[in-house]
Amino acid sequence: MVLYIWRHRFAACVVSLSAGLGWGAEPTAEQPAELSLVVMDPLAAPLSCPCVEGYAQRKYEKLAEFLERETGRRVRLTFSESLANVVQGENPKPADVVIGKDSVVRYDAAKAELKLTAVARLTGKDGSTTQTGLFVVPAADPAREVAQLKGYRLFLGPADSEEKHQAALDALRRSDVPAGEKIEISKSCSDGACRVLELAPAERAVAVISSYAQPLLEGCGTIDRGALRVVGRTEPVPFITAFVSQRLAEAERTRIAAALLAVGANRDLCTSLETLLGFVPVEAANQSDRGSKTKQPDATDEPTAWPGWRGERRDAVCRSLPANLPEKPNFVWHRDLARSGLGGIAATDRYVIFGDRDTLDFCDVFHCLNAADGTPVWTVEYPAVGELDYGNSPRATPLVHGDFVYLLGAFGDLHCVRLQTGETVWARNLRLDFHASDKMVWGMCSSPLLVEGKLIVNPGTPEASLVALDSGTGEVIWKTPGELAGFGSLIAANLGGVLQIVGHDRRSLGGWDVQTGRRLWTIVPPIEGDFNVPTPVIVGDRLLVTTENNGTRLYAFEHGGKVVAEPVARSEELAPDMSTPVVVGQRAFCVWGDLFCLDLAEELKTRWTGSDEAFGIYGAVLACEQRILVVGRGGQLVLADASGDRFQVLSKLRVFGDAREEFYSHPALVGNRLFIRGARSIVCLDLLGS
Repeated sequence: MVLYIWRHRFAACVVSLSAGLGWGAEPTAEQPAELSLVVMDPLAAPLSCPCVEGYAQRKYEKLAEFLERETGRRVRLTFSESLANVVQGENPKPADVVIGKDSVVRYDAAKAELKLTAVARLTGKDGSTTQTGLFVVPAADPAREVAQLKGYRLFLGPADSEEKHQAALDALRRSDVPAGEKIEISKSCSDGACRVLELAPAERAVAVISSYAQPLLEGCGTIDRGALRVVGRTEPVPFITAFVSQRLAEAERTRIAAALLAVGANRDLCTSLETLLGFVPVEAANQSDRGSKTKQPDATDEPTAWPGWRGERRDAVCRSLPANLPEKPNFVWHRDLARSGLGGIAATDRYVIFGDRDTLDFCDVFHCLNAADGTPVWTVEYPAVGELDYGNSPRATPLVHGDFVYLLGAFGDLHCVRLQTGETVWARNLRLDFHASDKMVWGMCSSPLLVEGKLIVNPGTPEASLVALDSGTGEVIWKTPGELAGFGSLIAANLGGVLQIVGHDRRSLGGWDVQTGRRLWTIVPPIEGDFNVPTPVIVGDRLLVTTENNGTRLYAFEHGGKVVAEPVARSEELAPDMSTPVVVGQRAFCVWGDLFCLDLAEELKTRWTGSDEAFGIYGAVLACEQRILVVGRGGQLVLADASGDRFQVLSKLRVFGDAREEFYSHPALVGNRLFIRGARSIVCLDLLGS
C-alpha cells in the first residue's frame, strides 16, 4: 500500500541498482552468472517515503551485498511495484529471488506463469510475519465494531491484496454484514481512507487499509492525525515472503534459503531491514500463522494473552467486557499463597505468572501456574534479602514475550527464563551491575519494557538511569546517565514521528531514543515531590500524564519527537498518587477516592465522578469502548457504563471476604477469565459464569 501512496512518483518505475557494483558484464568461466533479486516490499526505501523515522526505509542494498558474500554470486537488485514490470517489460529480466507481499507476489507470479517457491518470511520489528486489514471509519462515526457496518459503503483493496480484500470479505461474513453492491475497489489505502473522509458525514462509509500502512497515512500527512478510527481487524495473513525461482537448481535454492535464514544472526543487517529476527522458515511462520487463526479476530475478539503490565499495549484496554457480571463469583480455581504481594499478574491462555516471597521472607519466588486449573508448572526462587516499605515482594509485573518471560524482583534481581520450564536463560542484578548506592525505600518498581529486541530497565544510577539489554543474552546495548529511578513503568510510543521510550525518573518526565538511549526531552513539573507512580498513557499522538502534586496533563508533540512543554489541557481535580488512567474514545477513567471520567475533547473537563465502597486510594481499571471494570478494595468488581453522561453501575461482584483491604496487584484478563491476587490467595474467575 505504501508504494501506492506514492504511486505518482514511482508509477511503473523499476529501479535497477547496479552502479558501481560492476553488474551487467557477461559471466566468464571464473565468474558465475549473476543472481537476480527482485524486491516488491512496500516498506523498502525506494518504494516508500521517509515520512516516519525508522520505519518503511528497509535497505535491501545491504541484503544484496550479504547474499553476494553468502552465495558467491553477483546479485542484481531490482525494485518494482509489479513482477510483470520486471519479467515482461521492455528489458525483461529473470526473477531468481523475489521478496514482497506474499499475496501480491503469488498473484503476479500466476499471471506471468512463473514458478516460485516460498522459502522464508521476514519478521517485522515486533517479530511478527503477518499483517491484518483494518476497518476504518471517520472518528465521529457511530460504528464501534464490524457488526455495525451494515448498509455502509465499502472500500476494499484489489484482489491481489489479501488483507484488504478476501480477508476483509471473510470478516464481514463472520459478522453477518452483507457486502452486496456497496463494494468499491481502492487501489491504495490512501485512496480508500480519503474517500471515507470525503463522504462523511453525508454518507457512512468504511475503508479497509493495511495494518503496516497505518503509521504512514498520518505520518505522510495524507490524513489528519486522529481523523480515522479502527473498528475491526481481519484475521492475520502472511506479510513479506521470500520466494526462489524453480528454474534454479535445487542445491542453489537451498543455498539461497540458508543465506536468507542467516540474516537473523547479523544485527547490523537486521537493523537495515527493520526486522527483529530476520527471515524465518516458512514452516515456522506457518505454525505461528495457524496459531494466530485459532480465533478469528475482529473488534469483539479477545487477545490470547495479558503478557505484562496493563496488558499487551500497557493501556489496560481490552476488546470486550461482559454486559453484566455473574451474581456470585464463578471460581475456575483458587490457590492459597503464603504472603501478600504488590506486583501485577501476567497471563496467557496456558500460563499465569506472578511474583511472591517464601514463608521466611528471605527469597523471591516467582510462580508459574497452569491457567486452566491453577496447578504449579514451575517456580523460580533465589535469595533476596532486605527491608522495604510495603513489604519485600516483587513490584514489577512479569513480562512474557514469545518463549521467554522476564522476572524482576524488588531488590534488582532480573531473570530471563523459558516460559514452558522456568529454566534460567540469563540473570543479573541491576543494582549491583550498575553500581546503585541510593537507599532503597520502595524497591525497584518499574516493569521491564521490551521494544525492538531491547529490554528496557531503569537501574536509576548516575551512569545508568536507563539501560537497554539484549533480550536474548542480557548484554548491555546502551546505558544513559541521569536521575534516580521513578516508581512507575515506562512505555514505548511513536510521538512526533519518533519511536521513543517515555516515562518518569525520580524528578521529571522524559523521552529517550530507542536506538541510542539519548534523552530527547525533559519536563520538570512546577510542583516538586511527585512519587511518579502512575504510567503515562498514549492518546493518539499525545501523552496523558497524572501525578499527585501536579494533577493530570495532556501533552502534544512537535515533528521530530520533541514535547511541547506547556500542556494543551490540564485537570487539577484528578491527582492520584498511584492509579493509572485508562483511555477509551475521548474519555479517561481513573480511581482516586472516586471514579473520575475526564473528557479529552473538552480540555480534560470532569464529565462525572462516581462513588462506591470499592473505590479507595487505588483501583485497577480495565476498559473496552462500551464498559469499564474497576477492581477495587477487597477485590470488589464494579462494572460501569463508559459512554453515558453520568456514573452508572451495571453490576457488581465481591470476590474476597474483606471488602475494606486495599489490593495493589494489577489483575490480568484473558478472554473471559480474570486472574486476581488477594491478600493471601490468587483466583481465576469466569466473568461469564453463573
